[in-house]
Amino acid sequence: MNEEKGRTVEDALLGLWRTRRTDILILIGGILFGAYFEWNLVEIFIFLVFLWSLLGPLPSRVLAVPALFFLSATPILLVMERAEQAESFAVYAYYFLVMAVIRGIVELREDPESVDVESVMPSPESES
Repeated sequence: MNEEKGRTVEDALLGLWRTRRTDILILIGGILFGAYFEWNLVEIFIFLVFLWSLLGPLPSRVLAVPALFFLSATPILLVMERAEQAESFAVYAYYFLVMAVIRGIVELREDPESVDVESVMPSPESES
């Protein structure tokens, strides 16, 4: 039983390596990049999320949720007189907002028919 489970995990990791080798190497490169510039673990993690959002199927809405969390936690931390942590949260909120916008642009380029342009920008003929 235990050997079967070990083989299954081993096979799954080997299959992941075969199908997503380039993605894994890019993420490892992202870790090395962060280590070279002496980023802390949170900054490296955020950079890896950014890379994964470009490589994988991570929608822009998913990236907006942490941005809203960090943005809403910032004033609470300021009230609690934790200005340094509030500043870090504000920066993280900005990072996630930028990532959400970039991923949104990528989504629009991949599927331009998914946006109803008339609802966003009505044409001059429809106003008359």
